[in-house]
Amino acid sequence: MTHSIKTPVVFLPGTLCDERIFMPLWRALSSKGNSLDNKAFVPLQWAEDLSQMVALSEDRLAYFPEKVHLVGYSMGGYIAALVALANPDKVASLTLIASTATALADEELEQRKLVLKTIKNKQYKGMTQSRVEFMLHSNSQGNKEIVALVKEMADDLGPSVLGAQTEATANRQDLINKLSKQQFNTYFLIGEQDNIATVPEITEIAARAETFQKEVFTNAGHMLPLEQTDALALFLHQHLQ
Repeated sequence: MTHSIKTPVVFLPGTLCDERIFMPLWRALSSKGNSLDNKAFVPLQWAEDLSQMVALSEDRLAYFPEKVHLVGYSMGGYIAALVALANPDKVASLTLIASTATALADEELEQRKLVLKTIKNKQYKGMTQSRVEFMLHSNSQGNKEIVALVKEMADDLGPSVLGAQTEATANRQDLINKLSKQQFNTYFLIGEQDNIATVPEITEIAARAETFQKEVFTNAGHMLPLEQTDALALFLHQHLQ
């Protein structure tokens, strides 16, 4: 038997994502009896740097007098973890979707430098088909609706937002040790074919604290909220009070 999520939920999007990354999930949650009146969305696409991302997030936390569930996707997961550590008394739980909350590997940092250089030189041509496919499970790569939505968000937000988000979140700290010492539960939700936050990486992280829980979703890559919307909604419905 499932229950209604009574505690407010604050959602944080990933790089080059806006409300559209969560809209199918919100609809799915509502169909399970949650009106989600007590939800807020953090428009990270408005922020020009990391401090603005945190400020926008804390502004949304202030909407609610009680504790909130923080749900962050990809980049938004890292920001959600930062905000949770800065405001632990306001956090009922932390859910990181396709996000590790760790520092970036050297290879990723080098790739980000190339992206920033491309944007600076006005050579950025938008998200390529190969990049979209890299973020999807092999079974989702032919899903025209998902592919179109990912590209639309990237095109609408554009190179200036990509540049700001890429730079703002590049030199990040590893937050896992600090998260392991918190009282609230942290859920790591991961697609089985995620090429960015991988299952082996999440498995190692989730074993480091009793308050950590890992859930692997079949037939999903990095775009988990779009690829396995109903399964993700069911998990949240069952685990968030």
